[in-house]
Amino acid sequence: MMRKILGPPGTGKTTKLLKYVKTFLKLGTPLDKIGYFAFTKKAANEAKGRMLNDFPTLTNKKLKRFQTLHSLAFERLGMKKSQVMQDEHYEDIGKQLGIEVTMYSDGEEHTGFIDSDNEYFNLISIARIKGVTSQAEYNTDMYSWAVDKNLIPILEDEINNYKEAYHLLDYTDMIDKFIVAEMCPKFDVVFIDEAQDLSPIQWKMFDVLKKNSKHVIIAGDDDQAIYGWAGADVKRFQQEPAKEIVLPQSYRVPKLIQRIADNILNRIPDDRRIKKSWNARDEDGTIHPISSIEDVPLHEGKWLVLARYNDKLIRLKPILQDMGIYFEYKGRKSYRARLYNAVQTFTRWTNGSLLSLSECTDLFEYLGKKFPFNEERMYELKELGYSHTQRWFDVFETEPEDSLYIRNMLSQGEKLDVPARVVLSTIHSAKGGEAENIVLILDNTKNIREAIERSPDKEDEENRIWYVGVTRTKQNLYIMAAKKEANGYDIESIQ
Repeated sequence: MMRKILGPPGTGKTTKLLKYVKTFLKLGTPLDKIGYFAFTKKAANEAKGRMLNDFPTLTNKKLKRFQTLHSLAFERLGMKKSQVMQDEHYEDIGKQLGIEVTMYSDGEEHTGFIDSDNEYFNLISIARIKGVTSQAEYNTDMYSWAVDKNLIPILEDEINNYKEAYHLLDYTDMIDKFIVAEMCPKFDVVFIDEAQDLSPIQWKMFDVLKKNSKHVIIAGDDDQAIYGWAGADVKRFQQEPAKEIVLPQSYRVPKLIQRIADNILNRIPDDRRIKKSWNARDEDGTIHPISSIEDVPLHEGKWLVLARYNDKLIRLKPILQDMGIYFEYKGRKSYRARLYNAVQTFTRWTNGSLLSLSECTDLFEYLGKKFPFNEERMYELKELGYSHTQRWFDVFETEPEDSLYIRNMLSQGEKLDVPARVVLSTIHSAKGGEAENIVLILDNTKNIREAIERSPDKEDEENRIWYVGVTRTKQNLYIMAAKKEANGYDIESIQ
């Protein structure tokens, strides 16, 4: 049996897959004969968590086959984490070559793509994921004029020599070895979630899994295939022969948002996508054209601010800080945590709490002073020159901008000990996420616009990216026009 579950935005694709899992369990399929493979660790852990909630007698150990493809290869090869290439290894290679490299992958398992600020590292990893030469990848014209093709093989050799010298493998190496060694377990049924994001080398691994399984159920949505730049092969997903089942009802997207989303998809020719019909939830939602982030009521509710590229988000950060908005970007809080912890400690003292020795020591260390250590009694800050009537922002006056930002947030009722209400994210990083309120920033880059002009495939993917951005919305969509109309995605003409 081969099934392809097509899940438009918010239609409960993971829920549907887990219903199939439960059906197989009821039919007597042993749990260790069920393989559930997700594109990321986050997605695999979400599926595992749902199973643990529904079946209290289960354990993480029993659900070990709820994992990513990379982790399956890692496990079957008998590897240890110390044998895997990490971000710091690539940065070390850069240092040895006199190249400053910053890695952004943070250990996340996507298609095995090396996410860095260096085009050479990115190009080499994408070529391996696609199964093509670095020269062929260079010839795709996706890279800037600054990339010297003569330096690419030199860097490739350095990476290979480094891995050999330190006995390290990267994610792509693992899958290569898994495929060659035929180390696949036998399954009764295999599930592959987000299959539209699989790279060519992962599809080869899928072929091995399919050969070793009685039943295969893949799930995804080609309209949300936005990782082509990192090697994903959406055409293989579209062409994979299987009985197709479309999930018809979105529990996220309201009617007005669906209308824009459908119009975006109409820009993709019918022969380059799988046509599917789905219903929006029974609410209209709202759409608000805006010209600036200051036009958005960010002081209330939860928000996801989406942009096509990181630089646009970075430029928003000081504006939001001036507005006194607490936000997160790349998993980091917008304020200085050490300063806020010191503020909390001092405030507790002014409110009458007696501080512990460790709290006093930490506070004085932060203030650049040495706390007079005494094991026999607890010091009060007033004995060291501080008063209960002092305001914390006067005490921490050496950091006026950071102190003012925290003061503004607290005065507006922001709760800084919980996840931020406002999250800044690229559209790619937000895939799979959702929010009541979305701000979609239409600015684009020159490189992206030029790539679209050269390739119909890139143009299709660009439309899918904005489709994904729009459909994160559960209720309210704020569309921020590009600063220069010619530089932005044209969404106005499709409303």
